[in-house]
Amino acid sequence: MMDLNRIRDEFELVRNGTIFLNHAGTSPLSRRCADAMQWAVELNRTMPPDAWGQFQQRLSDCRNLLARMLNVQANEIAFSRNTTEGINWIANGIDWRPGDRIVTIRGEYPANIYPWMRLREKGITLHLIQPIEERVTLEQIEKELVPGTRLFTISFVQFASGFRIDLEAVGELCRKKGVLFFVDLIQGMGVFPLDLKKAHVDFAAGASQKWLLGPQGAGFFYCPHTLFNVIQPTCVGADTMAEPLPYLHYEYELRADTARFEYGTPPSINLIGLEAALNLFEEAGMENVCERVRILTTILVEGALKKGFHCHSPRGDDEWSGIVILTHPLHSNQTILKQLEVKNIRATEREGRIRLAPHFYQTEEEMTLVVDAL
Repeated sequence: MMDLNRIRDEFELVRNGTIFLNHAGTSPLSRRCADAMQWAVELNRTMPPDAWGQFQQRLSDCRNLLARMLNVQANEIAFSRNTTEGINWIANGIDWRPGDRIVTIRGEYPANIYPWMRLREKGITLHLIQPIEERVTLEQIEKELVPGTRLFTISFVQFASGFRIDLEAVGELCRKKGVLFFVDLIQGMGVFPLDLKKAHVDFAAGASQKWLLGPQGAGFFYCPHTLFNVIQPTCVGADTMAEPLPYLHYEYELRADTARFEYGTPPSINLIGLEAALNLFEEAGMENVCERVRILTTILVEGALKKGFHCHSPRGDDEWSGIVILTHPLHSNQTILKQLEVKNIRATEREGRIRLAPHFYQTEEEMTLVVDAL
């Protein structure tokens, strides 16, 4: 059973009375995450004889934890610096043909737009589906997956609305249509249980600084080995080779696992922080995490509606997320945010609307305080 009080004690903002509602931006680090990174810094400072072995073990543990959270194999995971790096690995690694179509939705975060826009110089066309009342339906997507479509790309959760896509339904549709399926996981991983195999996801990328409660500069990329004939690494180095040692034999043969995309020294200290953060979720259990976020966001939505706010975030069972988007017909966003700040409540504004994003370690009582302060 999840020990919420013990988990809450890991967060300094909880201890000083701050109610932090920007987990969709950059989240605070837990004590264990900060301690793990400090351990890595100290190991780097003192450099005992087995320092590299200790680093390697923690990185291996991190890769295994990511794989379990995604229900994939550890050797299908590559470390990256951020989500955008993984997206660019796909955009620049696929052998595109003039006339290929890429489909996504209007309202995507720019990191999942610009790498595809850049491909126009290769004769690729990018098609944007217009959401209806913040949602994109399976029927809209199917209508766009016409012959010539190579890739459908979407965020698991939309950063500016909180809409969550049905990964399994879209993945099955893409499989039937013969279209590659990429998912940006960053706004949903750390809230919802995930099974990329069941959802027929071909590629995925994410990073740790939002809902995973990890540091900036630690990301990951998922690519199954069956797609190595579709995508090639865009950068290579010693560690991308099957036999990197001895260094001077120069035998060009790529690794057989997805770590072939790791072209240089990884951000080890950040990844060790991510490993500690992932352990927190393993201990809590993703089903428990998900249910708590549902309860907390429901309190915010219901309370805000009673106070005259409009909630723009879809809240159906298959579409809600940890993101709550609000506006008020009479009060400006800046007035509302300043009012919250006076009460030591941290929120933010995105695309002209208030965005609230609580996480599982917070309490119902704290959400009631937020509603009272709105």
